[in-house]
Amino acid sequence: MGHVTHDRCVVMVGMPYPNIKSPELQEKMAYLDQTLPRTQGQAPPGKVLVENLCMKAVNQSIGRAIRHQRDFASIVFLDHRYARPPVLAKLPAWIRDRVEVKATFGPAFAALRKFHREKAQPCLP
Repeated sequence: MGHVTHDRCVVMVGMPYPNIKSPELQEKMAYLDQTLPRTQGQAPPGKVLVENLCMKAVNQSIGRAIRHQRDFASIVFLDHRYARPPVLAKLPAWIRDRVEVKATFGPAFAALRKFHREKAQPCLP
C-alpha cells in the first residue's frame, strides 16, 4: 500500500527585518519613540515596531504553507534567534507550542523525516 503526501516545508533563513534606513520607517520609529511612553525594561516603541514588522512577515510566510485546520507543513527556522523567548513569544501559540530546537543538522533532519513519515496518509484502493 502506497502513501499519498503533499509535504510542504517553509524554510526561514535569517529574520526578515525591514530596512531601518527607509525614511518612512525612520519617521514612524521616531514618532512612536516621541509619543508613546517607554515601559521600564522594554525596548523603545520604534524598535518594537521593527520587531513586529519582522515577525508579521515570518507569520505570513508560515501561513502560506498551512491552509486549513487539518493541513500540515514543517517549518524550519535557520537562525538561532528564533529560539529566543521574546521571538518565540511572537509566534502563534499553535506553532510556538510545537517548536523543537535542534543545534545541528543531523538531529534536525531526523526530526523532519519523522514528522513527515508520521503525517503520510496511506493510499486507499
